[in-house]
Amino acid sequence: MIGQAFSTTFSAIFQLVAIGALGFLLIRRSVISESGLNMAGDLVINIFLPLLMFTEIARRFSPQQFPDWWVFPLLSLLVSAAGLISGYAVLRFDDGIKHPNEFLSLTTFQNSGYLPLPLVAALLPRTQADIMFIYIFLFLLGFNMTIFSFGYFLLDPASDRRFDARKMFNPPVLATLTALVVAFAGAGRFVPELLLRPAELLGRCAIPLSVLVVGGNLALMKVEKGAVRPIAYALLVKLLFLPLLFLCVILVLRPPQMMSFLLILQAAMPSAVLLSVVCRSQECGDKLVSPTIFYGHLASIVTIPLMLALFRICSAFLY
Repeated sequence: MIGQAFSTTFSAIFQLVAIGALGFLLIRRSVISESGLNMAGDLVINIFLPLLMFTEIARRFSPQQFPDWWVFPLLSLLVSAAGLISGYAVLRFDDGIKHPNEFLSLTTFQNSGYLPLPLVAALLPRTQADIMFIYIFLFLLGFNMTIFSFGYFLLDPASDRRFDARKMFNPPVLATLTALVVAFAGAGRFVPELLLRPAELLGRCAIPLSVLVVGGNLALMKVEKGAVRPIAYALLVKLLFLPLLFLCVILVLRPPQMMSFLLILQAAMPSAVLLSVVCRSQECGDKLVSPTIFYGHLASIVTIPLMLALFRICSAFLY
């Protein structure tokens, strides 16, 4: 398992790094300006990502097929809450960390879809993988609602501003809610393929364009001297502490094996690529987000296979 996990993780992350490197070069060589990068981020948030969410839910989600579907968004909230609390604990331990909200966003939100999906496809038998794909998709319902509501608030540069519930109803959240209404009404089959197909094609642009924005952000920023410490803390929390914490939770509570695998897989992921897009959309400065995402994905080439190997050893005693 560790060999397969390493190979698949390396392949998936290499694709991310290659796209990010292209964004870096396009900015450094002035092929794309900073205003162009802002436009790319706006396209992701306002068009491509909402279309991706709507088409995925409208096509694949059936509440009748998974009556316990609501458990998985709650698991997403559990993983995010553990990351948020861990981040707060680090801030209490070291009150000299600058840009605490960026730091908290990095410990709270992980790469919930782009890396887990290829790993599941490579590591599990086809029948189990098909079920796990649905679990990840249901997990993403909670993740997307949280990152585009609380994540927006967390990365708001006006730190003295109170929480504005209206900001929760941004395009990604509205797309998710609309698609859920369609799914629960059983109206998904009535949406014309003539509309779904182009929406799906545009939605597929969301992930690569998000990674391109990360690379562009790296080209525009200079890592502050004091940023090394919080970046290291964030990597330790996301890649080591959280997966080990959830491994202990699994050992104590012994949830079903497939649910356990989903939890350890999500807990072991590096910080979410989408945070860089949200950060640029909110104009928060991006002093920590993009470099932590970059270094976190590189480090996860080693840490993800390690955590999956530990899970497999524990599973031999549990299941």
